[in-house]
Amino acid sequence: MVAVSMDDAETMKKFKESLKADYPMVPDPKGKIVSAYDVKMPVLSVAQRFTFVIGQDGKVLQVQSGSDAIDPGGAIKACPLHAPKAEAAGAAGAKPDAGKKP
Repeated sequence: MVAVSMDDAETMKKFKESLKADYPMVPDPKGKIVSAYDVKMPVLSVAQRFTFVIGQDGKVLQVQSGSDAIDPGGAIKACPLHAPKAEAAGAAGAKPDAGKKP
């Protein structure tokens, strides 16, 4: 996960520290990335709140906007790289308790 904001680098650094975020945050004060994803507000020089889940092939898998985009939990769940091991085992046809004695 990567966060992008039109804030400057110092503001982003303080914000990241305040959240204790363990993911990179990219400052985009000129709005190049924001404009590329078409999420810049028309009049104000700020971005709307969006979360994009992008697959390894570069395709957008999911888009969240507004209040849904504030908490990254939904995007993390939607990301195939962060699928819980139990789900991955189930998807492969394995039973989570297989091989365990009662």
